[in-house]
Amino acid sequence: MQTDNIKVLLVEDDPFWQENISTYIVRNAKDIQVISIVDSKEGVMEIIARESQIDVVLMDINLTAANLDGIEIIELLSNEKIKVIALTSIAEDEVIIESFESGAINYINKSSIFDIIAAIYEAVEGKSQIHSDAARALLNKMREEKKLRKLTLSEREVYNLEKKGFKRKEIAEYLYKTMDTVKKHSRSWKKKLNV
Repeated sequence: MQTDNIKVLLVEDDPFWQENISTYIVRNAKDIQVISIVDSKEGVMEIIARESQIDVVLMDINLTAANLDGIEIIELLSNEKIKVIALTSIAEDEVIIESFESGAINYINKSSIFDIIAAIYEAVEGKSQIHSDAARALLNKMREEKKLRKLTLSEREVYNLEKKGFKRKEIAEYLYKTMDTVKKHSRSWKKKLNV
């Protein structure tokens, strides 16, 4: 287990959470150092350029106006092979899935603050266990994906657009298909998925 000066970057815009998360880590893990706290993409990039080693980034998902900009930063950092733990108050399945798809190695709700230190150690060891805050969403996604494998590519395209709220006319225009073809694919995916 690597326990020498684990360097953590905390990316959080809320002063309450900046204080509470960093204080909790410092008080309870003498071998983990919060090297910096930043509240923006620019701040993250400045630290990454300056700091030679960052072991783990704790990334808030919403940094500005609740627009999920932390997910974009997760993707940038994962492209640089930096381990990122999403740390947020959001519990929506879609956001959890998108965080993992963008490269997060774990996802912890801020209400689970007492699990952060264990997650940091697991990340450094390369043994990240998916936190229970995210496990349900991932299981649901896996079950959904298994069902969706029954669909043809065309049925899947129509399914995805209908789930996003597109109307059949919009789908037909978007996919360059006739209305009859879109209706056929729509009926077919609903039958296959028992909807």
